[in-house]
This record gives sequence, structure tokens and C-alpha cells, in this order.
Amino acid sequence: MDVKENERVFRLPSDAHNFYNDLYDRAKESVARKSILPLLKDELKLKIQTRRLSQGLDELKVDFENKPQMPLTEKEREKQSYRKRCNRFSARKCRIKKKQYNYMVQQELVDLRTTNVQLKDKVFQLETEKEFYISKLFNNPEIMNILTEYYGANLNSLCEVKEDDRFTF
Repeated sequence: MDVKENERVFRLPSDAHNFYNDLYDRAKESVARKSILPLLKDELKLKIQTRRLSQGLDELKVDFENKPQMPLTEKEREKQSYRKRCNRFSARKCRIKKKQYNYMVQQELVDLRTTNVQLKDKVFQLETEKEFYISKLFNNPEIMNILTEYYGANLNSLCEVKEDDRFTF
């Protein structure tokens, strides 16, 4: 048998067929799943049964058969009908509320976009106005003389032209 490194092979003992059938089935299931969980579950079940028997209690038997459903009484049908109506009303109310919220969010989005466009226009207008006044300022010879006297050679560092042709102080 070829066994890869780092891979463990789980084999049943040669006398596994001598165990009782449930344990044998769990062992086969464990090998098939490559998990020890079925064996652990079986062991836990047996421990619980042993403890119950040692305490003098009856053996625990679990019945998974579906029991026939009894017909509902009139009061139970009314209660069920009332719950369905309430649930439908709540669902309708929730859907309406969600639509209103989505509508409000969409309206807010439109308002914010409009405001954003207006503010961008205002910024552009103010920047244009600023550039206009700066060019007027530097084109006035009297003001240029005053600035040159006050700042001297550092006048060029006072007003730098940025890459996008805007003046800054």
C-alpha cells in the first residue's frame, strides 16, 4: 500500500467484524469520512446509557418517527390567522418604510450633488476673481515699487506661480 508522507492511514482492526454491528458501522463510517466523529458520538451515547442504567433509570430510547399532526382547534386557527394578518401588515409597513427611506436617500443625494455643483462654481468664480485682482495688483507700478522696497529681492518668493497658473501669497 502506497502511503504519502504526512498522510495518516486509518484502518479497521482485523477483528472489527467481531464488534457489535453499530460499532462496526460507525467504524466504517469513520473511515469513509476520514473523521473520528461518528465513533465519538456513539461512545457518548453509550456513556449516557451506562450512566442512566447505573442510576436505576430506564434505558433512553429516541424515537425519530414523525407523529401525526392533530387538527387545529377553532381557537388555534383564529390565533394562526391573526398572526398571519399581523405579519402581513408588518411586512407591508416595513416595505413602505424601506421605500420611503430609499426615496429620501435618493432626494438627499440629488440635493447634495446640486449643492456640490453650486459650491464648485462658487470656488471657480472666487479663484477667477482672486487671479484678476492679483494681476491688477502686480500691474500697478506704484504698488510694485512699494512691494519691491519692502520685500526687496524676496518679492519673487512672495508671489509664486503654480503649475496651474494660479498665484498664491
